[in-house]
Amino acid sequence: MSARTSRIAKWIIALFIVAGGTAYLILRKPTDVSPVVFKLGRVERGVVEQVVTATGSLSAVVTVQVGSQVSGTILKLFADFNDRVAAGQIVAQLDPTRFKASLQNAQANLKSAEASAARARVNFRQAQLDIDRGQALKARGVVGDAELDQLQSRHDLAQVDLQSAEAQMDQARAQVGIARVDLERTTIRSPISGVVLQRAVDTGQTVAASLQAPTLFTVAQDLSRMEVRTAIDESDVGKLREGLEARFTVDAFPGEEFTATIFQLRSQPTVTQNVVTYDAILRVENPDGHLRPGMTANVRIVTERRDKVLRVANAALRWRPSPEMILAAKTPARTDEGPGGKSGADRSRRSAGDGATGGQGPRGPAGAGERALFSRVYKPVGQLVQAMRFKPGVADDEYTEIREGQINEGDEIVIEASGGAMNAPQSGAQNQMRGRGPRMF
Repeated sequence: MSARTSRIAKWIIALFIVAGGTAYLILRKPTDVSPVVFKLGRVERGVVEQVVTATGSLSAVVTVQVGSQVSGTILKLFADFNDRVAAGQIVAQLDPTRFKASLQNAQANLKSAEASAARARVNFRQAQLDIDRGQALKARGVVGDAELDQLQSRHDLAQVDLQSAEAQMDQARAQVGIARVDLERTTIRSPISGVVLQRAVDTGQTVAASLQAPTLFTVAQDLSRMEVRTAIDESDVGKLREGLEARFTVDAFPGEEFTATIFQLRSQPTVTQNVVTYDAILRVENPDGHLRPGMTANVRIVTERRDKVLRVANAALRWRPSPEMILAAKTPARTDEGPGGKSGADRSRRSAGDGATGGQGPRGPAGAGERALFSRVYKPVGQLVQAMRFKPGVADDEYTEIREGQINEGDEIVIEASGGAMNAPQSGAQNQMRGRGPRMF
């Protein structure tokens, strides 16, 4: 063989090697796709609670602001913060000097009015005697009609003067009563028995009661029983009713839970930036005095509870696989395409993923009767998953009740998945399959 022929043979062999390598790189299947790793959860029996949460503040059942109806200077204080007071107990004393003088002046005016009334009474009695005597003389013909008319006029004027004097006496007596009440109001008394939450004045301070009574003390009735006022969202108020048990925590005692009862659901709405809420009043016993007015309460109200029911983790309802991971349902295979242009295998795969409302979340309520909504989770089958439909019931933050469906106790379902074709580049066949249009699952 000549040198020229040998060189041509070497070039031909090199071209075959390059062509074969290129064909191998183009046609070979990707091998760098890692296997799918599923994080599984188990369907089990347990407790599922439907809960309404809210935030409120603690307060006494009855809180009274003790004020002053008269103006004056604080002469002395008899109560301070956290003091226990009884109903009628003196808590403050205003300077009574001016009010004592007003009372004495009113009493003097009353005595003057009484004297005027006595004088008018004497004049009226004399006018009555004169008219009686005049009528007797007229009967004898001694006195004429004109003189008798004058006596009658004097009698009537004396009667009017007497009525006016008596009215002035009553008015003076009322002024004495007002002055006495004002003097009594310089002594401030607690209207209820309770604990002084706030003292707003000091000795020597002047209080002015012009348009409204100034607040001197805030007294809370028995703190062994308190209430929590919470704002309930309008979407949750229909789940609550009076008498329902509630639990709450406060930041002052972390880890400790307190029990309360819904005492009242008020119908008056509160609208804040287009958000409608309703006030719920909770009553709680506080025998040890741990709870204090103003504490923030994180309320948790169980509106519905299911014991020993099948439940599934909410994370499983939120996880959705890619269409290629869903295992086809066991239906008779068909090689021809139907009227819609889909093969039997493709339709069976779609039906395996369908059947549940795609928008149904873990907390979606189940409908009534035939209109009940279904949810779905996925069971691992090798590197694929199989859709499992069920009718959800009560749901909480972690679990959803399984009322009925294809799920049994002990089944393992997918909560999360990593690796596999979900993160790998799609092959030509997969891209061609996706080109047929969107696939429901």
